[in-house]
Amino acid sequence: MNLRRLQAFRAVFEATSVTSAAQRLNMTQPAVSRLISELEKELGLALFVRERRRLVPTTEGRAFYREAERALAAVDQIVDIARDLRTLKGAHLRVVAPMITAFGIMPAAIEAFLMAYPQARVSLETKDIRDIADWVVRGPFDVGVTVLPFDDPHIECEPLATVRGVLVIPNDHRLARQRSVRLNDLRGERLILPSPGFPMRAQLSAPFEALEIEYQNSIDTPALSACQMTARRLGVTIVDPFTFQEASGLGIVARPLRPPIEFSFGFFFPANRSRSALVTAFVDATRSIIRSHVPRNLIVR
Repeated sequence: MNLRRLQAFRAVFEATSVTSAAQRLNMTQPAVSRLISELEKELGLALFVRERRRLVPTTEGRAFYREAERALAAVDQIVDIARDLRTLKGAHLRVVAPMITAFGIMPAAIEAFLMAYPQARVSLETKDIRDIADWVVRGPFDVGVTVLPFDDPHIECEPLATVRGVLVIPNDHRLARQRSVRLNDLRGERLILPSPGFPMRAQLSAPFEALEIEYQNSIDTPALSACQMTARRLGVTIVDPFTFQEASGLGIVARPLRPPIEFSFGFFFPANRSRSALVTAFVDATRSIIRSHVPRNLIVR
């Protein structure tokens, strides 16, 4: 049975007028009349009689309306379900991330995602980078964002971006007047670094060791905390542009480094698990943040 004919019948039955039904359906009056005629022919029943310029349902028409309404209500429910799937209404995205991305990339990424899908729900779990693979495989998580490389047989990785790190210093620091800072300019400075044993620690300290540049190090803490301590003039730090943006209102400034120190970030997913529309939407939102929030001169790829 033609769905459009049933919808026309319901509209005429409820409006008691072809004119009003046509307006409701955004159709012409002849088109609605034709659909009703075709339905009556298909059923072999007279569904309406005309009385004083009004269409009055017949006894058969009233009985048919009750059955048609049940069918159309089911169709309406299917349409609503499809709309909810499209808008991710009620969907629950579970994200896991180490602190460097949980406090850096994630706030802006989640904001962009919820602006596009405001009826979705997001849970962000912050974990030690060394434990994340187990959490994604064993825990109820859909996607993660972390620093790369990140190798684990249970994890599927996808690059997000490689960016140049920035030196974060108090806004009245001796180097704040420079447009860029050489690593050698940091000789003797107190550097606030991630804790020993974390991949980012080796990544930050290796260039200084290669150039034989001595520095002080008496504070080990994650990137956002390092920015906060820099604001208190406890030292200087090197972080990714996302983390600096989250901390930029603390009376600190960022300067590019020469030679640059690069950070690579990527998504990771449980291997052999198909990606839902929810996860794809989050990936797209996060990529949009890279394009809109990071200065071009700091994006490598």
